[in-house]
Amino acid sequence: MFATLGRRTALHAARRTAQQQAKRRMGGGAAAAPEWTGIDKVVRGYFPKDEDMVVAISGGYLGLFLLFKIKSALSGSPEEEAAAPAAAAPAASAGEIPDVDSEEFGAFLESEENVAKLVESFEK
Repeated sequence: MFATLGRRTALHAARRTAQQQAKRRMGGGAAAAPEWTGIDKVVRGYFPKDEDMVVAISGGYLGLFLLFKIKSALSGSPEEEAAAPAAAAPAASAGEIPDVDSEEFGAFLESEENVAKLVESFEK
């Protein structure tokens, strides 16, 4: 009776250890902190977590961008003298519709007849 009980206990213990060894434990705790050397050790002294490093690097780039923008706004290029006025474009003849970008187009739209011409040209 004691021999059978001993064999059962040994068999049960052997199965249990085999099952425990086969079980994979993926969440096995935090890894040891890496040993930093050189400049990394100095920087990690100020910014120990990865999140701190991200904020520091992003802040550095933002600071450089702002310094550049402020410098360019303060130094500013001198205003260029007005260019010589371009030769006036020939006026559109009485039957033509002036270009939409021209100054004559506003005066052209003041007449109902001209608006009708414009609408007709769209319908073509």
